[in-house]
Amino acid sequence: MPLHPEAQLLNQLIDREHPELGRALSSFGRRVYAPKGIPFQAQQASGCKVNATIGQITDGKGLPLPLDRLADLLKGLPQKEAFLYSPIQGRERCRTLWKNKLVAEDVRFSSLALPGVSLGICHALAMATDLFFERGDTLVVPDLYWDNYDQIFEVRHEARMIHYPFFEGTTFNIQGLKQALGQVSGKVHVLLNFPNNPTGFSPTQNEIKQIADLLVSEAAQRIVVVYCDDAYHGLVFEPEATPKSLFFELIDRHPNLIALKADGVTKELSFFGGRVGFLSLGFSGTVGQYFNEKICGLVRGSVGSPVGISQYLSEEELLDPHHESSFQNLKSILEKRYRVLKAGLSQGSPFWTPLPFNSGCFCLLRLKPGLQAEKVRQQLIQDESVGVVSHQEHYLRIAFCSMTESDISFLLQALHRTCEKMLTTHS
Repeated sequence: MPLHPEAQLLNQLIDREHPELGRALSSFGRRVYAPKGIPFQAQQASGCKVNATIGQITDGKGLPLPLDRLADLLKGLPQKEAFLYSPIQGRERCRTLWKNKLVAEDVRFSSLALPGVSLGICHALAMATDLFFERGDTLVVPDLYWDNYDQIFEVRHEARMIHYPFFEGTTFNIQGLKQALGQVSGKVHVLLNFPNNPTGFSPTQNEIKQIADLLVSEAAQRIVVVYCDDAYHGLVFEPEATPKSLFFELIDRHPNLIALKADGVTKELSFFGGRVGFLSLGFSGTVGQYFNEKICGLVRGSVGSPVGISQYLSEEELLDPHHESSFQNLKSILEKRYRVLKAGLSQGSPFWTPLPFNSGCFCLLRLKPGLQAEKVRQQLIQDESVGVVSHQEHYLRIAFCSMTESDISFLLQALHRTCEKMLTTHS
């Protein structure tokens, strides 16, 4: 199909500023553009005496007309922020505050454009794949990964997925990643998630640098698109585990290295229902602005606009002078649960082996041969009123973030009883 003139113009700008990024775009990504439709025209008319552009019900002066019960429930919030549309690109204050947060962690982020806003990290990753993933492209991902990647990459884009063992002993398997990359000729996509879901593992800062150097060396030969899923960013509990994102080490490292960072308020602000995510591109210069126009096109063609009230609430949290202490308090609660689980698992078990974990919200147990994860999961619900997640055939994921410290002890005892019973019955 012929490209829309706006898409043609946007592609020309990207190709001129960063030709490698232009080549990395999928055929769909090249068709995407920021439309000059109703939201754009409404913004241009925002200062007009009479604004009959956008279809939101107001008092004629720009203020909403909410129904009584909703107005009562949201009392105390500015009605304009609570009830009216967000800009397609997201609220500038929200984007700026999030960028400032990341710059405070690593100054290299300061050269980048403001991040684009999504409806959570899953949506950010989906938009990234829409832009760069051609149907049938190859994704390199560890063998232990969040199962929703199957939906995002395999189902949406018919990805060919190449797996490598996540661990080499008790560390991240950098050599395995290298070998997997060697199986792909031409453009390749790489997904890395630290702290990892489902394992709860993060590498050291030195290992992060080694991973980055490997990806840069690969980019010397071909286009490498790297998706940094930073959903659990900052939640680390051991000094050797780095709280810093791999993404920082990839900024402006090579023109062929397309680094993308997906993060958001879900875990970093403990705002799970807010559904505010961000998508950042790891290149400085105006190309980041052009990239954000592509994001606007995707947002407009799917969800319409991000959630305004959630962005406003996130802004207020980030502006709170007590924000950092509040986050550290939350982190300390998680760390106490982590320590209790770590201690309980250190006692050993004849029925499972814990995989290394040092961060995030989870740990992963490998069950003894003869125990099937899904059957154990179902038996735990039935006999013990305990819920865990089965992962693949032999793993159980425990979300220590959602339990009290006493719950953890009970869970381990219940799991022991269940495994013992099932093996005895089987024998």
